Amino acid sequence: MMPFYKTLTPFYDEIFPANEKAVHFLSERFKKCGRIIDVGAGTGNMAVALAKQGFELTAAEPEKGMAESIQQKAQSNQLPIAVSTKTMQQVNQFDGNFDGIYCIGNTLVHLDNAEEIRLFFKHVYEKLNAGGMFIFQIVNFDKVLLKKDFRFPLIEKENFTFARQYDLADSGHILFTTTVTANGEAKTNTIPLYPAQSSQLLEMLEQCGFKEITAYGNFEDKAYSIETPALIVTAKKE
Repeated sequence: MMPFYKTLTPFYDEIFPANEKAVHFLSERFKKCGRIIDVGAGTGNMAVALAKQGFELTAAEPEKGMAESIQQKAQSNQLPIAVSTKTMQQVNQFDGNFDGIYCIGNTLVHLDNAEEIRLFFKHVYEKLNAGGMFIFQIVNFDKVLLKKDFRFPLIEKENFTFARQYDLADSGHILFTTTVTANGEAKTNTIPLYPAQSSQLLEMLEQCGFKEITAYGNFEDKAYSIETPALIVTAKKE
């Protein structure tokens, strides 16, 4: 997975800027000034935004270049963000418990199968304090698989273009291919994603002990449906 994201690192902030609606969605649901983990933090835009609001952030990002970017942003903004290169599979290795854990940006489906996701949910549950909140966001794979809609718009910036596509593999995985073209040079990488579906994920959360499980279709509190672009789930540990 690392070479895939190493290619994207120099362009990541322009491709995936901080989403103010997502910042509001998360900050409204986490305990004020709580201790939070961002799992798969990318270059840290969300972690920085939440830290500015007073949350105590740990940003976990296994891609070294991205983790260094988070560290630089934390220092330049004078924010006490703890930066870690732990993977999703290592979330149970953090010290202590947390008031909130989130995993957004389609990070969850980089796990290889349903069992890996179930184990991740179990570890998240164990690391939360009572009353703690878990939030994740992925692409709506119910829609992708039903409608075979694998298209993405081309992202065109001043100094580069970014193209994405999905292809269905024989294994049942989705092959996610990206091409970044800059200075006349195109770099293409492909990574497999596990197209987890909503019913499967909600059932796993229940099995792990989560309560008050709610599914949304976007960061504006729209209810989840087959037509929404995303699946965003909030779940609480009682």
